[in-house]
Amino acid sequence: MLGTEPLAVELANTRYEDGGEVVDFLASPESMTGWFAELDAASSARVVPARDLSRLRELRDHIHAVLAALADGTHPGQESIEAVNDCAAQAHSSVRMDWPAAGAPRSVSDSSSTGTTRLLAELASETITLATDGSLLSRCAGTDCRMLFVRQHGRRRFCHSSCSQRARQARYQQRLASQWVDGKLV
Repeated sequence: MLGTEPLAVELANTRYEDGGEVVDFLASPESMTGWFAELDAASSARVVPARDLSRLRELRDHIHAVLAALADGTHPGQESIEAVNDCAAQAHSSVRMDWPAAGAPRSVSDSSSTGTTRLLAELASETITLATDGSLLSRCAGTDCRMLFVRQHGRRRFCHSSCSQRARQARYQQRLASQWVDGKLV
């Protein structure tokens, strides 16, 4: 978990391969609860009941398909696009005006959706925003890392400083090894 990316990207990264082993933070209700708790302090508001875990996993897979397609410059397929759009449509949200007697008017977002439906709709809506607002999604350039991230600047190539550090260490070791030929420093 990166902990620095938009929630939709973090969700897409909850399933990945690490040295040939699949790591899935949504494999069980306990791991899902742990993922939300580790994600942020406000995670108590983001609780998905165990009965809805399969809905979260299904949306995660479609979000990953959409965001990975953006990062790879491909098309995610109509099924994932429709699934994200259908989920976002469940938000049933509107804007209303709140105008206190002793204050200025302000707009307040109002949603009739609650619980898991609301969370999934918010995740789907965030995915649509990321896909359409010009965000630069990329895959980590680290060896054996395929995590997605939003590039805040054009030079960023790694999802996390640990991947960047491993790449620097590998380049250093390669340079060091190339200086030795037949056990002698050249």
